[in-house]
Amino acid sequence: MRKLFVLLVVVALVAPALFAGGAREDADRPVRLGVTIEDFNDVFMRYLLDELTDEAETAGAEVTAADGRRDPSEQVRQVENFVIQDVDAIIIHVIDNTLAPEITRIATEAGIPLVYVNRKPDDADMQGDKVVAVASPEPVAGALQAEFVVEQMGEEGNVVILMGSMGTAPQIGRTAGAKEVFDRYPGIRVTREQTANFQRADAVTVMENWLAAGDRIDAVVANNDEMAIGAVLALEEAGIKDRVLVTGVDATADAMEFIAGGRLDMTVFQNAGAQGRGAVQAALRLVNGETVEKFVEIPFEPVTRDNYRDYQ
Repeated sequence: MRKLFVLLVVVALVAPALFAGGAREDADRPVRLGVTIEDFNDVFMRYLLDELTDEAETAGAEVTAADGRRDPSEQVRQVENFVIQDVDAIIIHVIDNTLAPEITRIATEAGIPLVYVNRKPDDADMQGDKVVAVASPEPVAGALQAEFVVEQMGEEGNVVILMGSMGTAPQIGRTAGAKEVFDRYPGIRVTREQTANFQRADAVTVMENWLAAGDRIDAVVANNDEMAIGAVLALEEAGIKDRVLVTGVDATADAMEFIAGGRLDMTVFQNAGAQGRGAVQAALRLVNGETVEKFVEIPFEPVTRDNYRDYQ
């Protein structure tokens, strides 16, 4: 129910007047969208791409999708290929925010509208009338996790942070948002932080190493659900999950099952559907010469054992 409501709000904000059928005003052919995603194998990213593609098909637009394979150089080449293919707009789930200046330059010089989806670069890296972002404010997700930990754990304890791929907007923003909250409480110590690349298996390894070092861990703040689930698995194997809080971000289907089973304590709902659909609608409006807000913000929402059924 809640997902549908948020999506409808985004549709109202982003696309009050899409042109019929996703067709260009100056041509009979459908609008062609070049889309590049960090990793087709990632659960959240795949869902984002599916929702984006469904929205484009509904509007009558065509999508050419490319898998960045977590390779920044490959993603830059994909954007360059979209320019050669003369697509009408580019939508990018950018692998590394340091790519944004180059991506923006390539699209702007080619006169092609550019939409950053899910990961918003710095404002300075989004110069140009045809460059926008449809995403959620990353520090908010980390802050929601940290606030939950403080509420459940009290104002004292040891926290570790499992970070996503270094240099990405979620890794930077969510980590900073969590630390900003924890800094308000002198009794809370962030004792470890390390990347697990948004991957479940990597998180298991990192957690096993921390536990083997003899660290006392009272809470785990993971930048996404896959790493949170990896942490849960490692803690369960060690027989100490019942005394360690674990939080994630995305509210994936697996995370919902872990919360329902009492294994994961909290996640943050990130509306991939609203982001993907909003990105398509923003791209179509830019192609049609309409004005789009520089940053279309999709809100994060906390999900716990008290309300997780609202997000299934």
